[in-house]
Amino acid sequence: MVWNRIDLKNFAKDSMRKNYGACVLAAFLISLVLGLDAGTLSQLEDFEMYIPEGITVTVSWMTLLIAIFAGNVFTVGCCRFFVENREYQAPVSKVFHGFQSGHYTNAVWIMFLRDVKIVLWTFLFVIPGIVKTYEYRMVPYILADQPDISARDAFAISREMMRGQKVDAWILDVSFLGWWFAATFTCGLLGIFWTGPYVHATNAELYAVLRENWMRKQNMGQSYGTQGETF
Repeated sequence: MVWNRIDLKNFAKDSMRKNYGACVLAAFLISLVLGLDAGTLSQLEDFEMYIPEGITVTVSWMTLLIAIFAGNVFTVGCCRFFVENREYQAPVSKVFHGFQSGHYTNAVWIMFLRDVKIVLWTFLFVIPGIVKTYEYRMVPYILADQPDISARDAFAISREMMRGQKVDAWILDVSFLGWWFAATFTCGLLGIFWTGPYVHATNAELYAVLRENWMRKQNMGQSYGTQGETF
């Protein structure tokens, strides 16, 4: 199935309208969790000269651990919420899916591996880091769909889904820049009540299309006697 950003955005708006309050709250929760981590590190940098080195190191490590053991798992839950919200009015509690699925450690491990891979590729050179970011873009969505999936399959499926889609996905991201700039002029209110949930809902629509395309390829491969990854 071929996709375009206009259709994805229209579908996302429809999903948001039928469950607007929950979409806003879900997007706000994930931005709050991730924002706390980023904000803590930023404040440490600003006041580093006034804070004892031991405290700085301790807080930095605690922030990193919270991001690994909570932030990434909330990201998976947020993906679960917005994917399910396409079909029905999903409850906000779905953002806790990563903690409740019975495969919490698997989510932590695979998301941690994803971050390490992206960071290492970015250290090698910026462009490969960006490429890997898009290559592994679907990992949290895959985890949200199949919490017990292996790391090997999660990365392989994400790579397959994003093959030939990276540039279009980047253009999709760029198309939201106007909304994010507008959000800054409203002291972040537009970001909370529209831009944030709009972006999450659109990304869920992208995942749904790519998942359908991937599953169609798998079914075709099985009909020809080839073996693909489980999903």
